This record gives sequence, C-alpha cells and structure tokens, in this order.
Amino acid sequence: MMVTEVTAGLAGVVCHMDDILVWGSTKEEHDMRLHAVLDRAEKAGVTLNMSKSEFGKRAVKFLGFIVSSEGMSPDPDKTSAVQKMKEPSTVSELRSFLGMVNQLGKFITNLSEKDKPLRDLLSTKNMWYWGHEQQNAFSSLKEELSSAPVLQLYDPNKPQKISADASSYGLGAVLLQKDSDVWSPVAYASRSLTPTEQRYAQLEKEALALTWACERFSDFILGLHFELETDHKPLVSLLGGQALDLLPPRIQRFRMRLMRYSYTIRHIPGKSLTTADTLSRLPLTHSVMPRDNDLMEDTDIYVDAVLEGLPTSSKYLADLREQLQSDSVCSRVMKFCAEGWPDRNQLQGVVKHYWLERAVLSVHNGLLLRGTRLVIPANMRNAVLDKIHEGHQGVVKCRERARQAVWWPGLSNQISELVLKCRLCIQERVNVREPLMPTRLPERPWQNLGADLFTLKDKNYLLVVDYFSRYVEIAQLSPTRSANVIVHLKSIFARHGIPETLITDNGPQFACQEMKDFAKDYCFEHVTSSPRYPQSNGEAERGVQTIKTLLKKASDPYKALLAYRTTALANGYSPAQLLMGRRLRTTLPMLPETLEPCLPDFQQICHSEREKRLRQTECFNKRHRTRELDKLLPGQPVWITDAEAQGTVTSVHLTPRSYIISGPQGTIRRNRSHLVPIPQTETQTKAKQIQSTPIETVSEPSAPHTPGVVRTRSGREVIKPKRLDL
Repeated sequence: MMVTEVTAGLAGVVCHMDDILVWGSTKEEHDMRLHAVLDRAEKAGVTLNMSKSEFGKRAVKFLGFIVSSEGMSPDPDKTSAVQKMKEPSTVSELRSFLGMVNQLGKFITNLSEKDKPLRDLLSTKNMWYWGHEQQNAFSSLKEELSSAPVLQLYDPNKPQKISADASSYGLGAVLLQKDSDVWSPVAYASRSLTPTEQRYAQLEKEALALTWACERFSDFILGLHFELETDHKPLVSLLGGQALDLLPPRIQRFRMRLMRYSYTIRHIPGKSLTTADTLSRLPLTHSVMPRDNDLMEDTDIYVDAVLEGLPTSSKYLADLREQLQSDSVCSRVMKFCAEGWPDRNQLQGVVKHYWLERAVLSVHNGLLLRGTRLVIPANMRNAVLDKIHEGHQGVVKCRERARQAVWWPGLSNQISELVLKCRLCIQERVNVREPLMPTRLPERPWQNLGADLFTLKDKNYLLVVDYFSRYVEIAQLSPTRSANVIVHLKSIFARHGIPETLITDNGPQFACQEMKDFAKDYCFEHVTSSPRYPQSNGEAERGVQTIKTLLKKASDPYKALLAYRTTALANGYSPAQLLMGRRLRTTLPMLPETLEPCLPDFQQICHSEREKRLRQTECFNKRHRTRELDKLLPGQPVWITDAEAQGTVTSVHLTPRSYIISGPQGTIRRNRSHLVPIPQTETQTKAKQIQSTPIETVSEPSAPHTPGVVRTRSGREVIKPKRLDL
C-alpha cells in the first residue's frame, strides 16, 4: 500500500511519495494528528525510519522549502551552490560563469549593465583585475540567480529535468522545471571531487555526476519521470538500454543505483550545458555530504567485489599489471582512460582499435578492463588462447569462453583462426552437408541406368535400375566376378537395349579394365560415383533397399518383382508403363482394354518430376541446414576423414564435388564431404601466426630503408624520371 493512501483524509497532514509532513497550531493538536498518522501506519504495516524522522520542530525542510510558523521560504541548500560559489580566478572560469548567467538570466532586468564589469575582463585588451566593482557585480548576479523570478518554486505537476556535468575537480548539477515552454532552475548543487574520484576516468566522472545529481535531488524526482541531460554521448547507451554485464564495474554500479528512478537520458552539446558546467568548474569546497560518501563507498566496494570475483589468481593479476605497464599500447590506453581520449585521427596503429571501445574501457587497481573482462597485453595472449582452446571446442564455444573473462582487439578473429588451424580439431571435424544435388531426369526411358551389387540370404545379386522409369532388373551372381557381371548386363541390354550411360560405384567388379572394354565395345559411357559416397548413385542405392525389403517378405520373388514393376509411382504410371508403354498382366483380374499399349505423356511426367525433385531439394536443404563447401585447389593439403590420413589435392575430378587425392595409400578419389582443408600455414608455430596478425603490431609497418631510395609514407618506392643527357 502506498503511503499517500495510508494518510488520505487526515487533517493537518501532507504526503508526497514517502515524505510525510504533520503540523498543528498547538502542541495538543500536533500530537493528536501525529498519533492518527502513526495508528494508520501501524495498521497498514508501514515502517518509518526513525533516523530520518523529526518530531516537535518549529521549522523543517520539506520538498525544497523551509516550512515554519512564519510560512514557506526556499531551502538555502538549493541555492548554496550559487550563493557560495567562489570568485573566478581565470578568464575561462569567468566565461563559464557568464555563460550560465546568460542562459538563466532571462528575467534579470538590466543584465547588460549588471554584468558589464565582468564582461570587460574577457577582452584581450584589458588586464585581469578583480576589484570591488567586479566583486559587487559577481555577488549581485549570484543573488539574482538564487531568487525569484530566476529561481522557481518546485511544482511536481510540471515537467522536470536534471542537467549534470563533471570537471577534473568538481561536480555540478541543476534541477529545472518547464513553465510556459521555458526551463527555469529550481535547485542548484555542486561539490568538489574527492582525491579518489579525481582518479576516475572522465567517462566515470560524468556518470558519477549524473548519479550524484539524481540522489541529491531525490526528494524532487523520486516517483516522477524526468529527463537526464549529459554532454557525454557514450553515457546515453551506458546508462540507458545497454546490458548491465557489458558495462565497466564502476559504470555498472552507477547504473544500478539509478534503477529506482524513471528517466530518459539524452545527449546535448556541451555549449548548451553551461549551468552544470559552470557549477562543476566552480564547485563548493568541503561540500561532500554523508550520502555522497555512501555513494563513493558503495561504488568502491562493488568494484572491489567484481575484481575479486574474476576467475584468476592474485599472482596472475600481479603479472598482468606488470605486463600492462610494460606494453607500449596498453600503457597508452590506460593513460587515455584516465586523462581522456583524443580524436581518432590523432591516433596511430593499434590504439585506434581501442578507441572504438573507449566507452567501456576503464582502469581499476592497475588493471585495464573492457566491461568486466580483463584486457590482455600482446605478450600474454598466446598463453590465454591456449587456455581458451584447451577443451578443443568449436569457434562459437571458444568465443563464449573468452567473453566471460578476457578481451583484446581482434580476439574473435584469432580464436577462429586458432580453431580452424588446430590439427586435433581438423582430424575430428565433420563437414556440414552440402546442398542436395538431385540426379538429372533423363529425357526418355532406358537412357541412364544405375547398377549395384547386394547380398541377401547369403546370395549375391546384380541390380539394374532405369533412372527414368525406376524399372528394376535383378540377376543372381555366382561368382561375383566382373566377367559374370558383364554377362548379365549383356543379357539385360539384349532385352531392353543399350543405355547411353551406366552409373556404378567403384567396386572391383566395375572399376576394372574388363568393364572399360565392355563399355567401349557396347558404345555406352561408364560413370563411377565417388568412393565411400553412395549418395552419388542414389537411384541404385534406393532400388537395392526397396528390392531387398520385397524379397525378404515374399514367398515368390518373381511375383514380388512383378508387383513392384506394375505398381503406379507418384506420377500415376507404373515402371512397366513408363518403360514399355503398356500395362503388364498380373494375377489381379483386369479388363483386356487396359492391357492395350498406351504411351504416357512424357512431357507432363518430366514437368511433374522436376517440380517434385525441386520440392525435395528445398526440404532437404532446409532440414539439414546445408551450405556449399569451399572448393579445393590443386596442391592444397587436406585431411581425409574416412582414411584418417593427410593428403594433397592433385586435381579436380570430372564428376561433381569429387577430387583426386595423393596420400599415403597412393592416389585415391574422394568426395568433398570426406575432405577437410588444412591451412597452408599449419607448419608454422602458433606464436608466429598470432604475431604476424596485423592487429598485433604496435605501429604502422614501414618500408625497409635503402640508401639512395626515396619512398612515400606508404613505403612505395619513388622512381626518378629519366632525363636526356644532352
């Protein structure tokens, strides 16, 4: 239950969020109303903080006002940042103060006359002199800024925004509210930075300024939605929507402390943030309040806890600190984090890669962090890469391991290179499936045939299938020699004709000289599929599976063959109809008219078959998430997965995705799916590979110096023009 609901209807009580004000004209009336509030709080289970409560006071602070028997007056704390502002000591500080006056002084009458003694000091023609006239003008302007009509009374029903800024030694903030399209100040705040805070990176100082400002003005903004303005653009995402685990520890803690507020953070140019900028440049000294100390201590405790939770030993962290200081690149990056980053075009070499990550880079206890990840210097990276890949996981998993603990520019690419070149990983790697390459449908029956051998019930058989009609012929082999296979092929060809192409595997019965002579004599092309890759002769392999299943279950194998040949396929025609142009008579009763010859519509069949194969190809590719493998070049070393040996590509075979490989077993032929490329630089040591990566160089490479040779900045030799010697 909200506190406003608890106190609703009580006389002499005002409640704003969790702040309650009780008053009475007499002590008895005051006590009676106070008891009424306490009774309701007890019944509602509301707990009051005694350390933050005040009783029986004649004057109290409430919502930025001093409330007393004499009425309401502004709280001096709201304006002390301006009223107690020290005098400017430099032209820069004076210019900043006058910028604030011009921004907020819309309601100051005769402003040009009041600030003239100060404006005269900005001229380069005048010497700096701070006398009574300048002091009176400065004090008068501070009084104008701290009172009406410049300073407005707080109204929670009007839009609110907070502008905050940080200098190298102070914080400044102003709470503004919108009235008639004009943003007017409600309260000011400033304070000096502690010695610890002065060592923060500038990004962290800016985040501290926003967090401190919200907590300083918490009584005004808690429970309301407000705008938060900063001139530091990276903070829009860091304190806005970026994931917490990606933030540096100190920024992470600031973001967590801001979570209780409802705000929209936006970036505005520094020239439009003059009030907060001036307050940060002329901060109040000794203005650190207890809540500010709580913020600093809480942040330091959190950062220390994050560092202690890093998965590494204290000895390693000590070595890391030493190496970071000795590394020329990392030491410069740490210096930039502490003192501020220059423009990118002023940087050279690898430091530019760190510039892109400057918003999430920070230094804590001598360690360089990107978010909560340790930044590793160059000479320690090889050992870290070994630890990342010690489980020999893939690229994705190794990158996930690295994201938990370490970072440096180019880490992701180096992990990918390391995994792809790891010999153990190469030997166990399995290629992804390539997109399905369906067999092209022949233009007519018995044009292309597939043949294969199979064994059933200790008997060997030859199977021949027509790629167009799926018509199957089988013959028992005894023995399974090439001569016997050729005899049965001749018998089949004598019945149905000689095909144009016969596709087989690389079995000894087919990959022999007798088969080559037979193909030449009978004038057909003999094509062999890739060894150990039966998918390339898919029709024959599928035919073997179908026929073996039928013969296992059939009491009469010839009736089973007849049933297969006369059963309609998906296109509506049986294999016999597609091959012979007629239906075969079976044991089923049939009308004589149905047995008359009738040629199928081959054009329609070809069209439907192509669409069917296209759908099958799309389904296969989607189900198996296929992708094309890189083509191999002659001379490229490869790992042969089925032979578990290394070989070298000799040439590309005529059949698709097939290569001739020279290996320990001699010259062999394999499908691309059996070959894993070995990077050409495998013989180099890993250290040399990593050191040769351009991202690791400290400075831009320069061309070697040659006496008498003029070179451009890029290293290209300038060739002098040849002149005639007349």
